[in-house]
Amino acid sequence: MAVLLIPAVFLLLLCVWIVIPPFNGLTIGLAVGSIELSVYMLALNVLLFGATLLRRGRQDVAAEVVLAANCIICSLPSLALAGASLDRTALYRNVNVPITERAISVTLGREHGQIQAYLPVASRRTPAIFAVYGGAWRNGTPHYDAALNRGLAHQGYAVFALDYRHAPKYRFPAALDDVRSEATFIRKNAARYNINPSATGMLGHSSGGELAALVAFDSRSAARALISYSGAIDLSMGWKYPPVPDPIGIRAVIEGYIGDIPARAPDRYRAASLLGHVRRGLPPVLLIYGTRDHVVDIRYAWKFRDALRAVGTRVTFVQLPWTEHAFEAVPFGLHAPVAYRATLNFLASTLR
Repeated sequence: MAVLLIPAVFLLLLCVWIVIPPFNGLTIGLAVGSIELSVYMLALNVLLFGATLLRRGRQDVAAEVVLAANCIICSLPSLALAGASLDRTALYRNVNVPITERAISVTLGREHGQIQAYLPVASRRTPAIFAVYGGAWRNGTPHYDAALNRGLAHQGYAVFALDYRHAPKYRFPAALDDVRSEATFIRKNAARYNINPSATGMLGHSSGGELAALVAFDSRSAARALISYSGAIDLSMGWKYPPVPDPIGIRAVIEGYIGDIPARAPDRYRAASLLGHVRRGLPPVLLIYGTRDHVVDIRYAWKFRDALRAVGTRVTFVQLPWTEHAFEAVPFGLHAPVAYRATLNFLASTLR
């Protein structure tokens, strides 16, 4: 067997998840990683392809074919991104403010939780962002998305990564109550954390996007901005029409969160779905969704965007081509820097 054929085939086994839809938890991880690291894999495949050409041996023909196919597959996400209509300007002033990190102990019902705070070292009070991690309402910690939270803090925003109780042990609205009470607690202690309580925003990922939006859309909320990274939107429709393939078992996830099926708990589903909370007077919204998301179908994001705009809400919509759910879990990947720039642009226009 040709020496270069072995790494070529190994890379092929990774590259194929750029085009094959994920069907379980393992394969969605492979899909996210392969797409986000496709630029690095393309470079490696090109180097190996060049090595096969230099060897000029007949036994390397198979390796050349496999590596050529890998190069084509790995180039697809970058080509899609290059052809997308995205605002690539930087409207924010790039700074690098020193930060401190601290854990803030909180009580969540009968449980003990912890807010992870990323605080800029500043003489004046800073805007604050309440970040809510994802994990299908049943997994995760405030240490998720640490790279993004640190990055925002270095740009002068105090970031509080909130905690919440998980399903199915705790059903809706337990997690929502936790997130709302933690945000209120931080605002009431604004002086202690050197933040401006009148300049706060909510940021959420996936299931955390649903929680962040429900807090921001509350008529009593002081939030001046909402950022949703692939946030859940319509739980009733998500349960009725699960994705195909369904890598996380969406019906079981939603039932575990709500505690029942839509037919037996319509009020709870309505209260937990964002479309029912759209009204006039909402804060500006940034929606960031991927076109290849196999957990939250982008068609729900389109519907949500249109509903918000219909009532006069200012919506910035970032549609990332060839992007899977939870892409931001790879902060140095293909799409996370694009979303990060959009986030900073949005925050500069809403909280500054």
